[in-house]
Amino acid sequence: MQAIPVKVKNVKVYPYIDWKGGGVGPVILPVIEGASGTYAVGTLIMSVFYNLDLNSIGQGTKLGMHQRYIATGETEDGTPFTTPWMYCTNTSDQPQFGRTIRMNKQDAESVNMGNSVVPAYITLGALTDITVSQSFPPPAIGEIMLIENGSGNVIATRTGTPHEMGVEVKGGKRYGTLRAGMKNIMITGKTTEGKMVTMGNLTCVSPDEPALFLHEFGF
Repeated sequence: MQAIPVKVKNVKVYPYIDWKGGGVGPVILPVIEGASGTYAVGTLIMSVFYNLDLNSIGQGTKLGMHQRYIATGETEDGTPFTTPWMYCTNTSDQPQFGRTIRMNKQDAESVNMGNSVVPAYITLGALTDITVSQSFPPPAIGEIMLIENGSGNVIATRTGTPHEMGVEVKGGKRYGTLRAGMKNIMITGKTTEGKMVTMGNLTCVSPDEPALFLHEFGF
């Protein structure tokens, strides 16, 4: 199911504490209050991925990169929502949070899929000599290398209007740690005809083998 971002408001973000109960629970104060932005939930194969992107929250908010947070808020029509815990993937004044839950893992949180069927993706064409990099968010300039010399395919989800396109990357040399929710991903590769293909504005939806990247769906 394609992840279509929904506009949200009155968002509060709290540090996530894995409290097992017993005694007096910890007092947890929000690190962000009254924010707005977009929240998206989507599925791909046996994964459910979550993304929360907030608009400018001003200076002084202290967030930890790759630390765990949970958020509450409302959609534009006032419907309340609560996210699962997510990793902070951008600590700027426009913070971003993301997480992928694998539904076949023993320790995965339960995900209510109703009667829906988790969709697979279709292969559109093979790629070789794949390079995956991530651009720094503005105002920074530059990028970091994530994968070199990979192989894989251009893919599209079977459901959604429009279908989401992206790249499946197998093998290659990895640098650093690839995490679900990482944004501003650019991928280049070579088709079987020897033509170079470049796809940008991708989000990592699964860092496993193979790694999966899809286009961000924005307003």
